[in-house]
Amino acid sequence: MNYFYLLFPVAVWIISQTIKFWVRVYKKNVPNNIKGAFWVYVWAGGTPSTHTAILTSSLVLVLYHYGLSPVFTFALAVTMLVLYDMVVDRKREEMLEQYYMKDASLLSEVKDGYILDLAGHTLKEVLWGAALGISIGIITIYFIL
Repeated sequence: MNYFYLLFPVAVWIISQTIKFWVRVYKKNVPNNIKGAFWVYVWAGGTPSTHTAILTSSLVLVLYHYGLSPVFTFALAVTMLVLYDMVVDRKREEMLEQYYMKDASLLSEVKDGYILDLAGHTLKEVLWGAALGISIGIITIYFIL
């Protein structure tokens, strides 16, 4: 069995999360302890969107293997729906955070930034993730497949 299509998203995840981690290190937005740094590496939101990178790089491979077929059309539709939902979810969370900021008892929940960090992506984060995913997909086609 060819394990490439199982390992490819894992490789894209590692690349994207590593880039995201180093962006956070550069911005000095990483905890000093190991547990906190590990949390940031594995779960952190931000630029680039790892979900977007995985979806778009896989979409490039589907296009390469199946062309403009119904399989590609379905994959494109699913990708666009998920990306749209991520951006809309982020907007909803920003509205909810504004509500929390007005209530002193809920203020401590949003001060640390974790609620917004785990909720969707901004359009910029999605676009950077798409650029990364398309780049990884094209590089994979030319150098590995």
